Amino acid sequence: MTATAAIYYRADEFDPYKRMMGRQVASDAFLRALARHDPSTSFSIYAARQEDVDSFRTLVEAEAPAVAGRSYRLIRQGDSQGLAQAGCLFRPDPVLHDEAWTRRFGDPRAYSLSGVTHTLSSVGAQRALAYYVTAPYEEWDAVICTSHAVRRVVGRIIEEKAAYLSERFGVTVPANARLQLPVIPLGVHTDAFDTTTPAMRQARARRRREIGAGDDDIVALFVGRLAFHAKANPLPMYTALEAAAKRTGKRIHLVQAGWFGTDYIERGFKDGAATLCPSVRCHFLEGRDPRVRADIWAVGDFFTSLVDNIQETFGLAPIEAMAAGLPVVVADWDGYRETVRDGVDGFLVPTTMTPPGFGATMAYRHFGGLDSYDAYVSAAALNVAVDATKAEEAYVALIENADLRRRMGEDGKRRAHETFAWSRIYGLYRALWGELADRRTKAPAAARGPNPLHPEPFRLFAHYPTYVFGARSRIRAVSTDAETWRRTLASPLLSGTGVHFLPATEIERLRTAITTSPGASVAELLEAVERGRRDGAIRTLSLLAKAGLIVIDDRIAVPDRPKPLD
Repeated sequence: MTATAAIYYRADEFDPYKRMMGRQVASDAFLRALARHDPSTSFSIYAARQEDVDSFRTLVEAEAPAVAGRSYRLIRQGDSQGLAQAGCLFRPDPVLHDEAWTRRFGDPRAYSLSGVTHTLSSVGAQRALAYYVTAPYEEWDAVICTSHAVRRVVGRIIEEKAAYLSERFGVTVPANARLQLPVIPLGVHTDAFDTTTPAMRQARARRRREIGAGDDDIVALFVGRLAFHAKANPLPMYTALEAAAKRTGKRIHLVQAGWFGTDYIERGFKDGAATLCPSVRCHFLEGRDPRVRADIWAVGDFFTSLVDNIQETFGLAPIEAMAAGLPVVVADWDGYRETVRDGVDGFLVPTTMTPPGFGATMAYRHFGGLDSYDAYVSAAALNVAVDATKAEEAYVALIENADLRRRMGEDGKRRAHETFAWSRIYGLYRALWGELADRRTKAPAAARGPNPLHPEPFRLFAHYPTYVFGARSRIRAVSTDAETWRRTLASPLLSGTGVHFLPATEIERLRTAITTSPGASVAELLEAVERGRRDGAIRTLSLLAKAGLIVIDDRIAVPDRPKPLD
């Protein structure tokens, strides 16, 4: 069974060029996969504004203009009935606990929740993962882990939260999440990285000419954020390329396509390059420029990313490089080791990190607000060493052996097409959503429980009033005049009633019932109200009493009211 979820959408969260971050790039690629590979003719968009739906439509129709007849339905945020019709809500992040608590106000089987992981190093992300133990997730919910490395991080946080709860309350809390945690990698649109087309061959010649690279020169390529504190410190790359240039005698260029967050970071990269690899010709290109992103993959002879940061979880760039037919030299780190096969698609460079037990001060300072997120991940990265000697060996092997570059490039390209193409990955998403629907529809009915994070007010504050009324309480009209009722209820002092009370036409029917049957009980009056509107009718009786239009007799005294203070 396959299915399509309602898609949570805000245009600024899917724009890869507004902030060239992995989350935005991956989310944009997901939407383009939906446009190309989803057979549905109707899409539900969970958004705050119709403008977001229009933006969604524009993106989808631009990506797949040949697919006609698609419709787009807005589900406004908070519309649980709309989500129930869709069956599943997909958010492009792992933060679903508020959605789970919101769903608890109704039937938990009404719809499924689905998300996907990105960075796991921030306090917010880790707090969201800890909620997997205690928030009201169900077996028909899922958060996609983009790698087994990610799955182990999620599992470790769940274990630590469960251990804390067990110790705190003296009971055994199982160290598992109720929701599903499948491993599905991120995908790439492999056709966008085909460097064998005439246009891309022309782009290669032009780009190499622009940087002054001759036919026999070797170009190493890095694509991604240029952030030594929060992505990849270039020090081992610089030193290894310098050593490789001296060993091989080749003219080597390093193209770094990305963007700098600050002038300080830019100086760090450029001064570091001048100091550490003076023999290498270094070029920096604006990676947020769509024109650069479109053809930069054609310029390189191999790709390298010696990432060393805990904020990295999966790493799209190595897969994009493989799709472009480039051999890769990357750090043996997080999801990189699950995408790149050492000695086949390229080389994995060993990494060494400080052992467990010596990072508590870092976590404390970040959690307590003493260190920013950037300072936290930067300090952690300074505790990770990438083996520059092994990187040098990998660079030399590729620089000196064109056949090796070709073979590894072909193997990587084949792997990108067979394993990571969005045409396959999006199918796994739809299969997951179908599995969740199957679990949900087969689940037995469950009693609705209160939401302990935000209980309904008349239960939480039930001891505040003197009386409440019940089914046997009796209603009599103070005024029977329809115009008096209309004018009174139109007062600004009674404004803001909105969806919580009966509409005007039904209030008029209720007025007629009350005035023609003086002293009728609440139960008797409710018999004339549609079953689905009876809660609103009860609240409307309180509103009418507040307005002085009716009197409620035979009320029920509230028991156990607080005593006066001593």
